[in-house]
Amino acid sequence: MKISAIFSDYDGTLAPEDVSLDASGVPAEIGEPLLRLSSSIPVAIVTSKDYGFVRPRTPFARAWACVSGLEIVLSDGRSFAAPQTGSRLREGLEYVKRRNEFGIALELKRSTTKGLLAFSMDWRGKPAPPAEFITTTMADLSNMGLTVAYDPKRPFLDVFGRRPDKGGAVREMKRLLDVNGNVLFIGDSTTDNAAFEEVDLAICVDHGQSLEGLACGYALRREELGRFFRSLEDDHLSLNLRTLARK
Repeated sequence: MKISAIFSDYDGTLAPEDVSLDASGVPAEIGEPLLRLSSSIPVAIVTSKDYGFVRPRTPFARAWACVSGLEIVLSDGRSFAAPQTGSRLREGLEYVKRRNEFGIALELKRSTTKGLLAFSMDWRGKPAPPAEFITTTMADLSNMGLTVAYDPKRPFLDVFGRRPDKGGAVREMKRLLDVNGNVLFIGDSTTDNAAFEEVDLAICVDHGQSLEGLACGYALRREELGRFFRSLEDDHLSLNLRTLARK
């Protein structure tokens, strides 16, 4: 199989998830081969992070679908954002601040024009808040018309002003980048399923999480990812599927 583009999730896939937001980054053994590959084919990021956060950490990318697809930004400066729903989000944010008795970090996710697109409640490195608190918070935010995404196995909860669509973002970036041929998507959780289903080859990064329910055919251990990109480079973007482990 000849690969024509690489699309990837960021958190937990290219970058370790078990670090603080300030320490987040793509290790050199992954970023350096991606940078070299990006001179031959488009490399794009599909992430729940916003552009201000992810852009400086992924210099190898030509496009970014940020906040789970609510804004797409191209390396030539063009950006395409969903209509903003800042008033509902601000209402939800104020509600969370009033109830935040557990010291949960709040990460605001903004568009390139500084409009609020989403926010996250993030307890990495801290004890998880009680399940009852999470359940009640999710229900109340949903009742405000907000979209809440939460995986109990992950130390954060995302709140969006509009329903995110990673699959739609993948389709749109393929069009904007004029990609023809086989697209590879790499992710690590069920939030990537919509993107997995839009590509020709879907691979999940196994860092010890459950792989149940992931809509991908193959898996790589996290420590294998850099070697995988180097082999793709060495083999001139040709990939022998028989060398990959089935999920």
